[in-house]
Amino acid sequence: MNLRSTDRTCVSGLPGTGKTTLVRYLATLAEPNLLIYDPLGQYLNEFPKECVYVPQGNSQQEFDNVCKRLCARSNVVFIVEECERYIGQGRELGPYAFDLVNRGRNWGIGIIAVTRRIQRISKDFFDLCQNVVFFKCGLKSREYISDLIGKEHLGIIMSLERFHFMYYNLETEESTIAHLQLGGTSRIKEQGKPAQPTSDLIKKPKSQIITSGG
Repeated sequence: MNLRSTDRTCVSGLPGTGKTTLVRYLATLAEPNLLIYDPLGQYLNEFPKECVYVPQGNSQQEFDNVCKRLCARSNVVFIVEECERYIGQGRELGPYAFDLVNRGRNWGIGIIAVTRRIQRISKDFFDLCQNVVFFKCGLKSREYISDLIGKEHLGIIMSLERFHFMYYNLETEESTIAHLQLGGTSRIKEQGKPAQPTSDLIKKPKSQIITSGG
């Protein structure tokens, strides 16, 4: 995967497919320049308390207040779990959330949006994404994904086993299938080859198995 720390990235998939496992791994690469918006409290026992924020509810004002604090920082990765609650289609972003989504890259702020229902993410956010990670998706997400990247890719996504995912680069329209390795030093492998340990968010693309558009 070729993930830059200032990118907008979406991670989507059904519960239990591995998306939170992958996001935990990406979070360790960004730490300590990290803030996780964690409505389910999934990260509290694994990351320093200053890297995790557990909201009191689904308030857009509370989310905007956190975005305000981030707008005063730089060099940080902002992970938003259950992101359809806060950066969802039809939800009006507060002024600081709007600035973070649209201009945060200029300040060195990246966003990883995690969702079970990719079709419910704000199209304004999605239009600025550089990367999407697809784990196996739900029934209502399929038409949206097919329109986004084509039926051929959707067929592969629907055949993915647990802890397998498709990484899709929206800039190059190239995709790669990868597999999460659990319990070892090599946590991700592609095409049967273990990944080398890394210390940052920048990965060089490996074997591309599907190329669309030209």
